Amino acid sequence: MPDQTQPLTAGQAQDLAQSFHDIAAAIGQYRLAQVAVLTPTQQYQLQNLQLQCIQYSNAFISAGLFAAQANLAATLASIKQATMQANQAIATINNVDKALQIAAAAAVLGASIASMNPSAVGSGLEGLVKAIAGSTASGNTSSTGTPTASAP
Repeated sequence: MPDQTQPLTAGQAQDLAQSFHDIAAAIGQYRLAQVAVLTPTQQYQLQNLQLQCIQYSNAFISAGLFAAQANLAATLASIKQATMQANQAIATINNVDKALQIAAAAAVLGASIASMNPSAVGSGLEGLVKAIAGSTASGNTSSTGTPTASAP
């Protein structure tokens, strides 16, 4: 459908990022060239608009990085599998420290996904997988180091 929004390709996102970077630079140059004639309100408005354009540029860079990730479907499947394993581990674990490690690793993964940084997503996923693997190690203790009873 021609009216339906299409996702950006990595190249399109990079082009948009460059365009917004360039307009931000042009706004900055204009502010510097016109500093003697701009009112403080105009300076403030131009500065804010320049920063908005920089933010858009950064957003398009992130979008391009995600679009460029060749194996996005596999990454999403890995995230789904790891979060399901984390849910299971937390539901059955008898060790507070290990539960905290899994919960922290899950929060880091969530933040890395929100950042839209593919390398951070990979690191966050790896951290969650390691925390889950560490939860299966023997020895059940509380966060104070005292032994706890094992589940029947």
